[in-house]
Amino acid sequence: MRTRQMLLVAGREIRQRLRSKAFVGTTLLLAVVTLAGAVVFAMGDQIFAGDDDETATTEPVEIVVAGELSDAARAAIAASAGAEPRFVEVADEAAARAAVAEGADFAVVDGGRRLLAPPPSGPFASPIPFGLAEGLGVAAELDAAGVAAEEVRTALTAPPVPVETVETGAGVDAETAESRFAVAYAGSFFLYLALIFFAQIVATGVIEEKGSRVVELMLPAVPARQLLGGKLIGLGIVGTVQVLVIIAPGLLFLLVREPELLPPGIGAAIASVIVFFVLGFALYAGVTGGLAAMASRLEDLQAVVMPLWAILIVAFMLAFPTLHAPESRLAVVATFVPFSAPFVVPVRLALVDLPLWQAALSSAIVVLTAVVLTLLAARLYEGSILRSGGKVGYRTAWRGAKD
Repeated sequence: MRTRQMLLVAGREIRQRLRSKAFVGTTLLLAVVTLAGAVVFAMGDQIFAGDDDETATTEPVEIVVAGELSDAARAAIAASAGAEPRFVEVADEAAARAAVAEGADFAVVDGGRRLLAPPPSGPFASPIPFGLAEGLGVAAELDAAGVAAEEVRTALTAPPVPVETVETGAGVDAETAESRFAVAYAGSFFLYLALIFFAQIVATGVIEEKGSRVVELMLPAVPARQLLGGKLIGLGIVGTVQVLVIIAPGLLFLLVREPELLPPGIGAAIASVIVFFVLGFALYAGVTGGLAAMASRLEDLQAVVMPLWAILIVAFMLAFPTLHAPESRLAVVATFVPFSAPFVVPVRLALVDLPLWQAALSSAIVVLTAVVLTLLAARLYEGSILRSGGKVGYRTAWRGAKD
C-alpha cells in the first residue's frame, strides 16, 4: 500500500515536469549546448587558431636592439623565433621601450641580458618566443667560452630526444591524457550543475506545496514520509532521463564524426556520471527535501538549505585537485567521503584505471549515507511540513514527527 502511494506521487511529479514548457525547453537548450560543445571540442584547432599561428613561421619577427648585441645572442634569438628575425637598431633603452609600446614584438637591451616585452595577449600566452630567455642565457655562457655563433644556433635548435613511457600500472595514459582530462572535467562540472539544479527543484517544490496548502490536501491520503519518498523517486527518474537527453547529442556526434577523440573507456566514464548522478541525487536531494519543509517562505529557504549546499560546493571543488593528481592521497580519501565521492569517482574513472573495489566501496558508502540521511530528513519533513508561520527549529521538527 505504501509503495503504491509513493509510486502515485512519483507519477504525479513526472507528469508535472514533463508538462512544464520551461523544464522541457531548458532540457532541449542544454542538449543543444552540449552538442555545440562537442563540435567545438572536435574542431578546436580550426576554431581557436589565430592569424599568429598561421604566420608565425612565415613572417619575420621584428626585434628591437638597443646597443651592442653579440652574434651568439643573435643566433639564440634566431633559433627561438622560428623564422629569420629582422633586427631594428635603436639608440638606447628609452627608444627600445618606445618601439615596444608602438607595436614591436619585443626588445633586447644590455647586450642580450634583458628583454623588454609588451603585456601578454592572454593569461596563458607569452609575449616572447618559447625558450628565448633561456636561450639567451645559454648563448651568453657559450659566447664567453669562445663558441662560434653558428655552433650556438646549432646547439639551440638541436631536436629533443624522444621520451618513451614505461608502463607502471599507475598515472595517466600520455597518448589520451588530453581527451581523458576533457571528459573528466566536463563530467564533474555537469554533475555539479545537475545536482544543484535538481536539489533546487526539490526545495522549491516542497516550499510551494507547503505555502499553497496543497500538502494539507494530500496528507490524509498519503503519509508524509511516503509523500517525500514519491517526490524524490519521481524527480530522480526525471533527472536521470534529463541527463541522458542532454549527454546523448554531443556523445553521438563525437562517436560518428570524431571517434578517435574519445579516450578508451569512455563508456565506463559516461556510465559513472549517470550512476553517481543517481547516488548524488539520493544523497543531496533527500536531505534538501527534509530541510526545505522547515521553512515556510522562499525567503527562509536559503538559510535552511545553505549549509547542505555549501557542503555540495566544497565537495565539487575537490574535483579540481583530483583532475590534477587523480592518484594523490587527497583524491583517494575524497573517494570514500560520501559527499565528495559523486564528483571525485567519475573524474578518477575517466583519468586512471580506478580499482573496481574502490568504486564499489565508494558507491556503497554513498548509498548507505543517503539512506540514513534521507530517513532522518523524512522525519524532519513529517514534523515540520504542516507547521507555518516561520522557520521551524530542528528540535520542534524532530519531536513533531510520529515515532
